[in-house]
Amino acid sequence: MQRHKKRFARKLNRVMAYIYVPLLFSFLAYGVTYLMASDVIDLAVNLVSIISADNAPDFSTEYNSLFVKDSVEIIEEEDGVETVKRSDVVMAGYGELYAYVRCTRIALDAPIYMGDDYDILGRGVGQSFSSFQPGFNRVIVLCAHNNTYFNAFKNIELGDTVDIETSYGTYHYEVKETKVINETDTGAIDYSIDHEQLVMYTCYPFDMLSHTPYRFIVYADLVSGPVFVD
Repeated sequence: MQRHKKRFARKLNRVMAYIYVPLLFSFLAYGVTYLMASDVIDLAVNLVSIISADNAPDFSTEYNSLFVKDSVEIIEEEDGVETVKRSDVVMAGYGELYAYVRCTRIALDAPIYMGDDYDILGRGVGQSFSSFQPGFNRVIVLCAHNNTYFNAFKNIELGDTVDIETSYGTYHYEVKETKVINETDTGAIDYSIDHEQLVMYTCYPFDMLSHTPYRFIVYADLVSGPVFVD
């Protein structure tokens, strides 16, 4: 009787081995396949997102527009300096479109929204909420995707003119420096700067569809634009 039990146990073990071993290898194969495919999946998701943002941006009414061309009176003084009343300057709230950034030579022409979350970057150029609008003599920080609105930066050169058109006038900046930085470089932007500087950045290398730890950054100084008067 004991002998029959042992034989039965051995047969049962062999049968279970035929079941569990293939299952084990199936799970292992699935795990390896998933790890190998995860980058491809991420790439596909990013590609769909970028294509969607590039070809069909969503300008839904939940994002208000403050931009009204020539809606604020600009006075040209005798010395040629343009002035605008400070009280006529409307401050943009988070998510509001208030200006356009342009660089004719590289065919850059995009709307600027206050804020830089994922939805905003799908609609245009985002501005860091901790930076200032043009005319305040402080730093202006803009960012956008490297495959859409700031892809043109691959052709930007020192000396190029970048314009920001607002409802209270157009501000002109000259590109002074470009460089590639690591995304962890917190010292690349000086928010305490005491003169007006336009800082724009995007992911690098250009045309990358997946995450990259590098940023291409453009520094431009104010050349001219309306001055605030009380």
